[in-house]
Amino acid sequence: TVAVLHSRLGSGERHDEWLRLRRGEARVCVGPRSAVFAPLTDLGLIVVDEEHDSSYKQEGDPRYDARRVAERRAAQTGAALVIGSATPRPESWAAVERVSLPDRVDGRPLPPVELVGMLGSPSLLHARTRDALEEVRSREEKAIVLLNRRGWSNFLSCRSCGRVWDCPECDVALVLHRTAGRVACHHCGHSEPVPAACPDCGSVSVARHGAGTERLERELEEVVAPLPVFRLDADAVAGRGAVLDLLRRFDSARAGVLVGTQMVAKGHDFPEVTLGVVVDADATLRFPDFRAEERTFALVAQLAGRSGRGPRGGSVIVQALDPGARSLRHAAAHDAEGFLAGELERRRALRYPPFAHLIRLVCSAREPGPEMDAAEAVHERLAPPGAAVLGPAPLFRLKGRERAQLLVKAPAGEDSRAAAVRSVRRAVEAVAGDRTRGGVSFSVDVDPQ
Repeated sequence: TVAVLHSRLGSGERHDEWLRLRRGEARVCVGPRSAVFAPLTDLGLIVVDEEHDSSYKQEGDPRYDARRVAERRAAQTGAALVIGSATPRPESWAAVERVSLPDRVDGRPLPPVELVGMLGSPSLLHARTRDALEEVRSREEKAIVLLNRRGWSNFLSCRSCGRVWDCPECDVALVLHRTAGRVACHHCGHSEPVPAACPDCGSVSVARHGAGTERLERELEEVVAPLPVFRLDADAVAGRGAVLDLLRRFDSARAGVLVGTQMVAKGHDFPEVTLGVVVDADATLRFPDFRAEERTFALVAQLAGRSGRGPRGGSVIVQALDPGARSLRHAAAHDAEGFLAGELERRRALRYPPFAHLIRLVCSAREPGPEMDAAEAVHERLAPPGAAVLGPAPLFRLKGRERAQLLVKAPAGEDSRAAAVRSVRRAVEAVAGDRTRGGVSFSVDVDPQ
């Protein structure tokens, strides 16, 4: 029998499932990252599906990467470890024996992908996208539209004095949620009513900038009416069981459009979907993150895989400011191997994983100053053999705390990684033990995602 473990279970349900596994009454466990700790005896197989997904890394305490835990459990028990993804991480591609499965299970071809440029476009949807959605409407088919940004508008500003409505606890702008009538911070949860006028100059001319899934939903309703539009994001499906209920309604509908954040690209199998659309596909390329290209490629390629799974076939349209971006070109060609070859070459030159290990240290404090002093003190005590230490550098304020970070780049290899971890631990313990730094918090993340 099969047991299921996940965070949405009640404490009693979770205990019952755990006990069934412990007693051997259930021989198979299915679940997200925490299921890797299932108390199974005589373990023979561990499968990590969609291994590229960053949610396998637990960001809060205790920090762990379920993929590394799976590797360790497999090594200790002699179990076989199978990891699968249509868009594998460069780290996995370089380290693990590979078996390629280039064809879909039913033998259907992957859909053609069209890249369209949005420079100078006044509309949220490209004319080519509108035409494709009109065809979906006229033929009463289904489409999935991805925009990886919630809310109605990214931020508000006063047209008279330029004031921007920011979060009082974080160094970010508040996002407009029109249906709820509020502007909210997506980091700490702070929210307040939508302003009717500027509190600084009294002007009632308030501009809205950018677009999220809430606004896109409204525009799609106008384009595909009378077909229903289903929105799948953290705002629309907050209740227990709401995600599954919405997906079932979309699946049972004769025709319609599913719009949402990256949740719509996560392995769904809807044979009636004939069109996939990615809006603002290169937005993630503008993030200061060495994984930006990897994540952009994975997001577009995964969404493309949702289209054309039925007898009618399908197509994909990708909207971007720079449709010639390398990650988008490889995703449009369904060329994971070509993308990974270029990505590994770039990371080798810049010494990023898998050719190095990263350790990220964040110091935080309520008032500005102590966090940077603590980070500098840690830096002075760090002596990781063969490793480079970058920083300290300021981070944006989060949840009312000022932050500074250090990044340690250790050579590849478990011994180098362990030596760097020991060096960071000694330095942090020495600085944190100083009574004058009582208001500073320290957070260490090995191999951050």
